[in-house]
Amino acid sequence: MIAAALRKKISGTVLPGSPLHFRRVEIKYRVPDRVVPSFMEAISPYVSLDPYLAEGLDSYPVTSLYFDSLDLKSLYEKDAGLLSRRKVRLRTYHPTFATGVPCFLEIKRRHDCVVSKDRLVLADGIREACSLSQVLKSIFQRNTDGVAREAQILASWYGLQPMAFVRYRRIPFVGRHDRRFRVTVDTHLEGAWRPPYILGFEGFRECLPGESIIELKFNHAVPDWFHAVLQDFDLVRVSNSKYLTTMQSLRPSLHF
Repeated sequence: MIAAALRKKISGTVLPGSPLHFRRVEIKYRVPDRVVPSFMEAISPYVSLDPYLAEGLDSYPVTSLYFDSLDLKSLYEKDAGLLSRRKVRLRTYHPTFATGVPCFLEIKRRHDCVVSKDRLVLADGIREACSLSQVLKSIFQRNTDGVAREAQILASWYGLQPMAFVRYRRIPFVGRHDRRFRVTVDTHLEGAWRPPYILGFEGFRECLPGESIIELKFNHAVPDWFHAVLQDFDLVRVSNSKYLTTMQSLRPSLHF
């Protein structure tokens, strides 16, 4: 049963075949964990599990390392409600970053709720146990792709430093009639502030106890059936990114 993903931790990982460059609308909702099984049951006639999931899995881990300036420019731009923002992060679909495990260097841009993303595949993952502060430099030295060049410019402009790990378990769905319509349920949000190293790091702390994040992702319009689900479950849109939510939990002394 799909809801079993909330009650068990599945070993192994999956690398979804998502595009390297895309633009779409993304909307988030935060719900109590107890509501998630009923929500997934309600959408089940209209969606199916992401076909890129490995056989036998109904979820996969997402682990990201976010980069920010020392004065937390990206964080405060989001909190201030700026319509146009950019973030640089490393992402892997594995519980931890590890040598030989593929990951992505990503530049995520957002204008209001419209998101565009460019990704550079690092097929060999983080290849060496360099210090955390040298991770981007190591990537830039090995890659001359346009994404790497833009990330290098941003890193130079803002003095980007590794700020936080964000990890969660994702249950992904795609529309039965529109494969570009996606619904994801992200559970067990965890994070770590300024981790001392990147390879195999496991010092995560729970950041959203008792709650999950539902994300709606689409290119055109929201189907009527999902509007009905929104009303049935009284879902209210939230604007906080997972990075901001994690930082609010890990660093409550910061002013938001």
